[in-house]
Amino acid sequence: MLARGCLFALAMLMLPQTAVALPPAASALLPSGWSFLNDPSPLLSSQERGRASVGRTDFSARPVMQADEDVVPSATGLWLPLGEMTPVAAFQNGRRLLIVAAGRHVIDTAGLTNVAPFEGVSARIMADVTAVSILCPEGSSPLIRPVGHGWTVSFGRQSTPSPDVMLLGQDEGALTFTPPREDGALFVVTFRDPDSGRRLLLGLSRSGSVSGDLIRRGAGFEVRPSLMGLVIAADADAIELRQNGKQFFLDRVGPSDTPLLAGGKVAAYGASDAGVALAGSPPEGLRESVRRAQIAAAMASAGQRFDARIRLAQAAARLANGALVSQVLQVALEDQPEGSTRKDVRRLRQISAVLNGRANPSLLSEEEGATPEDQFWRGMVRAQFPITGEGPDVDVQRTRTASLIATGLPSVSGYSEPLRHRLLPVAAEWVARYGTAKDRGVLLSLPSVPETVLARALAAVETHALDARGQLETLAHDPSPMVWPVASEAALRFDFEKNASPAKAIGERVDGLMPAFRMVGREREARLLSIDAFIKGKEWRTAQQDVQDGQAVYGKAGFPGHDRLLVIARGFAEQKDIEAKSALAEVELLKAAMTIEPNDPTLQAYRLKALERRYAVLGLPEAQRTVLRGLLQKQQGPEHQDTMVKLVRLDLDAKDLSAALYDLPAENPADVSVLPGGQPEALEVSLLRAEVAREQHDLPKAEHYLIGRTETQALKMRAQLMEQAKDWVGAVSALKPVIDAAWTGHKEASALSSDLEALVLELAGDASRAHDDTTLSALKRQYGSLMERSASAGVFKLLVGESSAKPPAGG
Repeated sequence: MLARGCLFALAMLMLPQTAVALPPAASALLPSGWSFLNDPSPLLSSQERGRASVGRTDFSARPVMQADEDVVPSATGLWLPLGEMTPVAAFQNGRRLLIVAAGRHVIDTAGLTNVAPFEGVSARIMADVTAVSILCPEGSSPLIRPVGHGWTVSFGRQSTPSPDVMLLGQDEGALTFTPPREDGALFVVTFRDPDSGRRLLLGLSRSGSVSGDLIRRGAGFEVRPSLMGLVIAADADAIELRQNGKQFFLDRVGPSDTPLLAGGKVAAYGASDAGVALAGSPPEGLRESVRRAQIAAAMASAGQRFDARIRLAQAAARLANGALVSQVLQVALEDQPEGSTRKDVRRLRQISAVLNGRANPSLLSEEEGATPEDQFWRGMVRAQFPITGEGPDVDVQRTRTASLIATGLPSVSGYSEPLRHRLLPVAAEWVARYGTAKDRGVLLSLPSVPETVLARALAAVETHALDARGQLETLAHDPSPMVWPVASEAALRFDFEKNASPAKAIGERVDGLMPAFRMVGREREARLLSIDAFIKGKEWRTAQQDVQDGQAVYGKAGFPGHDRLLVIARGFAEQKDIEAKSALAEVELLKAAMTIEPNDPTLQAYRLKALERRYAVLGLPEAQRTVLRGLLQKQQGPEHQDTMVKLVRLDLDAKDLSAALYDLPAENPADVSVLPGGQPEALEVSLLRAEVAREQHDLPKAEHYLIGRTETQALKMRAQLMEQAKDWVGAVSALKPVIDAAWTGHKEASALSSDLEALVLELAGDASRAHDDTTLSALKRQYGSLMERSASAGVFKLLVGESSAKPPAGG
């Protein structure tokens, strides 16, 4: 691909402030996100240069380095063109990084001359491998990883432990090293250390490193740390390294009585090599062991005192005496702080944190060790941190913690009885609640002992077992104060999810048991369950009060979650049947709730709606108007208009014309509605404008707002305005369409409705004053027989002319 072969300087010569955009063909030569420091065109072949010329980026804007400037170019890293899926072994000898790759790869390092920090780079092909040597800068740590069709090398200021470590095990007499991922063929090669000349057995892979915890020294061999792959220094020719496609085997050639490890076998699968023995004798023997260890620590000489104290801490750990473990470690590390780096001390610190229920952030970075037991203790340390918040990220963290615990859960069965009794119930419950199906399978594979009965019942709920509810009901009557509250909460949650009981009753039951839930550390979850139950039962006031109480205990961050608050606020806003006796208490509760998530417009809008409705029930129009003005600022579209109409009507009811004029929107130009595509103003707004004008005693202006409107409400109001102006003819003209529309749906009725009767009398009165005999005759003919059966029959006859008395015109 490249003009100079697989040019090593292609790689990762990146400076963000000066890097240039590449032509498509050139940028495809590097992994995504990496770019050349300079124009790569001279490195491309003529054919590639022709393809890259299409859409070429202008490089003239880039500062050009003069040839005579005494400046050394620099790079952030290198990309080694070693081919796709090529396994490697990478390790350090002092400052020199050695990378041995399977296969023969031509690498030209001439392009790296004077490119810091990669001046000291060399490559060499030997038989069927390629070795690359890189001199590392002072104070930096290399990082190597596969990218595309090669490997990248970069430097950091401090070493970061790789999460991908080889898993150590034992297969009969052989040590096994298993890469964490199966992403390529493994390869074994014999190599000579260029510095010492020592024979190295290299296991080449694309994942998995060897940390300090996996270092092993035996007769004739040593497992060395690596950045990638496996590095075995073997002085004895009888030591061999082989692979079967999934893992490496370190073994002796042929049968031998000499053990591979001077210390005997590797600890059983699941056990850590931290050096802390947690198995023990019966409790009486454990107590005697602690007593003897205390005496030994008190009598130890200065040089042996630290080790004696650590042995005392181990004895206390087997007895599950967390307070004593913590005290002994504190005293020991105060006298010898450097002892904190020992693996057994780190494990004892983890045990102390778990037994004492202390969330120790400094232990979260303790990622040493990859055995199941190591993972178990990391998971138990993580479990000490309080669970706050909700959402996918929190669920992922819970699942990760449960998986770590489940991985080493079988190890607990070999611990001393007091320690097992303390750890197993908590660990098993974590796995049952938050673990995957695979994790729960580990739990169910354990022997059924009293410590796991509760966790098994919880797991039965997760797996939808038929007898799950029965198991919980049995345990809900268990005499242990650490069992029955947990089972009761799970049973109530089961009933809630299955709709087996009224939601309100479940919420009240949970609230009543809150002290017991608090004792077993389930208060937060129980509070959330009660809130969900009251929400489902539409008990908005109780749900909101529980939210505020929970936030007072746990803080606003993460309790109980935005979604619950939104549902409660919407329920308050949409509630129809509001009792006056509860409205006042709900007003105070809603006013306090306004301080919760005040920057959420949707949430605040719901709360303002709820407040306004309760002020209406309490008959407090001034408070209603204040709330509605605040609500207007958070609304748009039809909702905004409905709120404005309600507000202006309250202004008019209060005879506050200045407020009504302020709250009404500015008028549109008079000709907007007659333009092509123009829209007339909404009916409610026109009626409000007319009503305001009438209150201002400007009847012509009020009538102007209703011109052209044919809606019943507009015609009624127009008739009222004309009656007020004593324009009886106009009033008759406005009322006729109204009464005709009302009569259309009641022609077969045997009696007039009260509204229609009132309209008939009003039209008859206006027609009588207008001396409109035609309208009077029509009214008499159409409604006479029906009006005779009404209480207003006499007045109707008087108005339509069946009496000698007739109102004078304009009377």
